[in-house]
Amino acid sequence: MRWLASISTFLGAVSFASAVVDDPAKDATPYMDSFPLFRSSNMANPDKLSSGVGFHSFRIPAVVRTSTGRILAFSEGRRWSNLDYGDINLVYKRTKTTTNNGVAIQDWESLREVVGAGQGTWGNPTPVVDGEFIYLFMSWNAAGYSQNGQLLADGTSTKKINTSWEGRRHLYLTKSTDDGNTWSTPEDVTLSLTPNNWAWDAVGPGIGIKTTTGELVVPAQRRNIIGRGPPGNRTWSMQELSDGGSESTICQTPDGNLYRNDRPGKAGYRSVARGTLSSFGKFATDIGLPDPACEGSVMLYNLASSAGPARVIFLNSASQDSRRNMRVRISYDSDTRKFDYGRKLSDAAVSGVGNEGGYSSMTKTQDAKIGALVETDFYNAKGGADSHRAILWRRFNLSWILNGPNN
Repeated sequence: MRWLASISTFLGAVSFASAVVDDPAKDATPYMDSFPLFRSSNMANPDKLSSGVGFHSFRIPAVVRTSTGRILAFSEGRRWSNLDYGDINLVYKRTKTTTNNGVAIQDWESLREVVGAGQGTWGNPTPVVDGEFIYLFMSWNAAGYSQNGQLLADGTSTKKINTSWEGRRHLYLTKSTDDGNTWSTPEDVTLSLTPNNWAWDAVGPGIGIKTTTGELVVPAQRRNIIGRGPPGNRTWSMQELSDGGSESTICQTPDGNLYRNDRPGKAGYRSVARGTLSSFGKFATDIGLPDPACEGSVMLYNLASSAGPARVIFLNSASQDSRRNMRVRISYDSDTRKFDYGRKLSDAAVSGVGNEGGYSSMTKTQDAKIGALVETDFYNAKGGADSHRAILWRRFNLSWILNGPNN
């Protein structure tokens, strides 16, 4: 097989170093395209619900491809500012067909709402595809509460999230049986899927996965949420990870194990751990993945075949100082031990959308592209509450990564 070159080990090392790989995907014509998919209220043609409700900012993206090939893109719609609390709805868009792969803005339906009841905070969309069903986990807290008791954009005080039923963060679950066209009434699953006496909590944000053995795994704060049983009728349980992070990503690596890649507690490097549905190792700092203390996204792109090597894709801001250094990388290791340099998204900068960088989410489209949602910040208020945020949709192929100037 042309793609397999050599595998070497460091003397005395426990694990293999990255293979030297001649990836045949590099020979394809590089492809990259992008446009704003969730347009904030300061932009031309801002996104609004059919009711006319618009949003100051869009943040916290998640994207999946359903079993039919349709793409579902989720976001928090922040009504009055970019703040993480206050009146926030969970909104989404679908591609109009199951075959268009979201190539152009005209291929997407208009903005819809999963849930937005009340003045509270509906957020952290974390979908997972289960055959013809789509489950969607989300976090919620009541109006008037925030993680640290901060002020709203209008100067109103909030209470700090606490362990009371009213004051804690809740975990909700909804399901679609019609390719994301409609959603069930969200069910509060806090008591069964969140440890007792917690105040703050976060599911995802990003996506869950379906393993090769059929279970669903959804990353959450210091735990994995596992779905067992028949598709569409899962029984959910927790796998606690005492040293895990608050914002987490997960994928199944080519060796069949699970790989958590979490936001670090402070700027530095990503925190990673490997394990199975029954046992997980300790989290450790990955000094190959610098991070400014932000969310990232990871995805198993493919398993090895005669067409090429197994690949895992990772996207984050590869910097300890800024969220504006988004870089996408490839790992060829069976356990996703190391990644290549990758390519900076700024090599294909998009004009008129502010400064790209922050949270992201990825899926593999039916035409074998990587579809990525990435936040942008207009920085019109120097990063303050009134700085508008939007979300880009990018589509690119492996060749675009591999033919980067530093890869």
